[in-house]
Amino acid sequence: MTSLLIILVTIAVMTADPIIFVIVLVLNLLLLNKKTILLYGVLGGLIAEVISSSLNYGQDFGDKILLRIIAATIQSIIAYYIIKYFKNRKNIKKKDK
Repeated sequence: MTSLLIILVTIAVMTADPIIFVIVLVLNLLLLNKKTILLYGVLGGLIAEVISSSLNYGQDFGDKILLRIIAATIQSIIAYYIIKYFKNRKNIKKKDK
């Protein structure tokens, strides 16, 4: 039970990473599609793992890759709905004019 709690807290902390969120947000801006959310999550998780393993010499590549992919997928879902909200808002303003 304790290890599950540690895993959930680790995913929550990784989800709050702003650098990977910006990367996933840019990827979602390139092609906004529900089908690509999982792909962008996997790409964001791989990029996060590469950055983390290259900056931390004590960590090997792949130590937390699954947790980073889950966190980046959550960020990708959030980024998708943020972009969709602002695009819909922009379209509503155009219709009012």
